Amino acid sequence: MSKSANVVVFACNWDGLSCVEAAAQAGLNYPASVRVVRVNCLSRVNQGLMLKAFELGAEAVMLLGCELGNCHFDIDPRFVEREQEKARGILRLLGFSEDRLVMARMSRGDGAGFVRRVKGLTQAIEQAEAASPAAA
Repeated sequence: MSKSANVVVFACNWDGLSCVEAAAQAGLNYPASVRVVRVNCLSRVNQGLMLKAFELGAEAVMLLGCELGNCHFDIDPRFVEREQEKARGILRLLGFSEDRLVMARMSRGDGAGFVRRVKGLTQAIEQAEAASPAAA
């Protein structure tokens, strides 16, 4: 039996976290290796924090936030996107796939969508690692 990929999900306190809570209330399951970290807003997650998650053992990081134009704090979404791109650039320099750092902007309470996205991410990481020559 293979282990599930370790995934850290930075979830905004508003729409992002409501998706996680809706999944739990609906009894929807996702891998136990997924760790959800509540943040007040995704704008509080800078590239250093994203990369620290990888340093501490995450195999993938998901930024789970509000839909565009729906931020509780009315933060410019390009700020988070710029931080994500900086972190992805560093991942590329280190030889990692930038696909290990993803943004998921979801509508409030979309538990099924969250579970679908996080399962897809863990499966993609597991398949990439299984196909890697180092895994053999």
